[in-house]
Amino acid sequence: MLTVEPGAVEDEIARIIRDELLLGSEREIPFDAPLGELGVGLDSLALVNLLTAVDATFGVDLPEDIWLARGPLSVTDLADIVRRTPRTGAPTPRLDRSSPVLQGRLERIEHILRGRGPAGRAAWAAVRAVAPTKRFLFANTRHFLLERQLDDVTSTTLAPPPGIDLRPFAPGDEAGLSGLWAPYHERRSRRAFERALGEGAIALVACEGSRVVALDLLSATGGGEVDLVRPDACFGSYLTEARGARGRGIGLALVAYSFRVARERGFRAQLTHVWEDNTAMLASATQLLGFRTIGTARRTRVAGLTWWSWELDGRRQRGPRLVL
Repeated sequence: MLTVEPGAVEDEIARIIRDELLLGSEREIPFDAPLGELGVGLDSLALVNLLTAVDATFGVDLPEDIWLARGPLSVTDLADIVRRTPRTGAPTPRLDRSSPVLQGRLERIEHILRGRGPAGRAAWAAVRAVAPTKRFLFANTRHFLLERQLDDVTSTTLAPPPGIDLRPFAPGDEAGLSGLWAPYHERRSRRAFERALGEGAIALVACEGSRVVALDLLSATGGGEVDLVRPDACFGSYLTEARGARGRGIGLALVAYSFRVARERGFRAQLTHVWEDNTAMLASATQLLGFRTIGTARRTRVAGLTWWSWELDGRRQRGPRLVL
């Protein structure tokens, strides 16, 4: 843990940005500019790494809602939060950069158990077997409702990595979907994708050669368990990245591309919801992609029956489907 005088907190955070994201560059970091406008190659993993490094350096445990409570953060904002956060007295371990970018509880469990030899692999097989039943019997998750105005889509321009092509899904891309989803999700995910296309959703893909490495959906009516009733808005959902393609900013570039596609089709806003434990996506959505929080929702599933309760624009509502 580093002891830093209050007036030097901003300098130390700027140093962390240079060391963690700019490989030791000495370029100037404007303290009042939103992190997403610094042009330093931030992506979802980099944002999480930045907070992990700040936690470790100052011996603090930054609040979980840091990305949502104040909107776009600057170095000054982050320094102010650090000053007001009690010290834990012990550095937080750094995120291992060599570890894969994991999404969802099952992937995290798989990553842990598969590294523990035959016993771990056997445990993972058991988890895979009981997970669908558990989801059917009971689930209770909290989600943040987000909105992105599309009046100025040029303000969020995230170029994909070299060799990645962003475009609408074409019938010939069907074969390239192989390997996009984890094996235990593939059948269910492919069915959901085909159902969404049948209901009129627009599919956008990021391709590396003939292989689809990321997928995103836009819909004028919602999707899954969501009904969209705003005539000026579309619903963005189903953002998926192949595991081997994560950590390169491909998914973020695809979402930014979806803003332009949505605006070209006459939509003025894009809505979505993000599970509260998906810290990386919440950070990216609010700090890099221009989304703002407009409400919260809770999804409860008991014995196969799903019920949503949500607060949106100051109004509380409940029902079997989330209505935006």
